[in-house]
Amino acid sequence: MRAAALAGAMLALGLILGGLVGFASGGGRTLTFTTTAVIPTTVITTEARLTTVEVVRTQLTTSITTVTQTVTAFPMPMVGETYSLKVLDVVVDRVFDIAHDYYIFLLEASYKGSRSWNFNMFYLNLVSDKGYKYSIALSLAARQYLGAIELKDGEIAKGQVSFKLPKGEVPSKLIYEDKLWGIKIEIKDIPPPSRQISWIYFAETTILTGYSVVWASAMVETPGAYYSGEDVNVELRVRYLRIIGNPDSITVTSIMVDKFEIVRMDPRLPISLKDGEEVTIKMVLRVPLEGYKGNLRITIKT
Repeated sequence: MRAAALAGAMLALGLILGGLVGFASGGGRTLTFTTTAVIPTTVITTEARLTTVEVVRTQLTTSITTVTQTVTAFPMPMVGETYSLKVLDVVVDRVFDIAHDYYIFLLEASYKGSRSWNFNMFYLNLVSDKGYKYSIALSLAARQYLGAIELKDGEIAKGQVSFKLPKGEVPSKLIYEDKLWGIKIEIKDIPPPSRQISWIYFAETTILTGYSVVWASAMVETPGAYYSGEDVNVELRVRYLRIIGNPDSITVTSIMVDKFEIVRMDPRLPISLKDGEEVTIKMVLRVPLEGYKGNLRITIKT
């Protein structure tokens, strides 16, 4: 009787676990669950009396057993499904943080199949050449994050993601792993950075002149992060105020910007200014190849 009751209880428990394992037969997710089984138990007690008659009493009790079971469930990719992830470009910010470098990846994600791919950048990890793994770290220098997006058959998405690595470490491997759907992509062929980031805030002016009152100021049109080789628009204003002993007019003969190349200037030099006149010079500067952080330092010579 006890054996039959126990077998029935285990059969019920087996049906519960079997359904979950059947769900898991596709492969991918790890599920941990707890179930409680009520198992009937037969207890036989014997009473001894002073007489020669032995009395046997049978009692039926129940015991409660808690079972923890771990199964792995993988929603198997369907035939013909393709998940693709490519690194198109890498830029690096070596100047924003004194102790870390920010690597900004331009990625292309695409999907082919009858379902869809819910891409999420937080499933990405970067492994450095030292073997350490790093998760996403947002950078203000990124232009457009890839974020989270659903890709259907034939659709492609492009965007950036960024990681922060300690100085002295460089990217070695990019991993995308979605454990829920059993998707894992590893990219070992990571291109070296093609450009560096510069941070440009304001503009400082210095005037080299033999005259008493020459005034100048400059303004960066869009302060912030620039990639090497990009252009920065700057507006420079120069004014001459004549005092006794100075000439009626002066001539601006040269303008230099420390570490930056002047691509265009309007109006062009030389520029003559009479007493009380002011000129606004629009300049286009080329961001240097090596990362720069700080103000533009503009030197004006008359």
